[in-house]
Amino acid sequence: MQVRDIMTKNPACAMPSDSLQSVAQKMIDCNCGLLPVVDSSMDNKLIGVITDRDIVCRVVAKGANCGVATVQDAMTTEKLWLVKPDDTVDTVIDDMEKGHIRRVPVVDDNRKVLGVVALADIAKTVDVGDKVAEVIIEVSQPTNIPRA
Repeated sequence: MQVRDIMTKNPACAMPSDSLQSVAQKMIDCNCGLLPVVDSSMDNKLIGVITDRDIVCRVVAKGANCGVATVQDAMTTEKLWLVKPDDTVDTVIDDMEKGHIRRVPVVDDNRKVLGVVALADIAKTVDVGDKVAEVIIEVSQPTNIPRA
């Protein structure tokens, strides 16, 4: 099975200048914890990601003014884990385990955002038995990887 078979297609995206409040509301509306950050709404080229955790750890916990903070203040741009639509589900599972991540953007060869794969997508659609439990265990392990 390929990533294209399980990914959430055409996900909501954010831009660096978006307010954190609007992005948090978009996460609520879309029932998601990650938004790809793109360079413009026309190109949809991935330049980073923003997660609910990024907002909490990089802005809220530091006491920054959430009323003026933007996606640029909290987004992740380094060490992005990406997959292609033709990659296998095993590839995305391996990446999630290695990166201790729960969601992965799906991009084309030009980094245009096509979708997102989350652990929930794997759990709902892939008949892999203990493999899902293994991914959740591995992804949930604490790491010494700096987050900010």
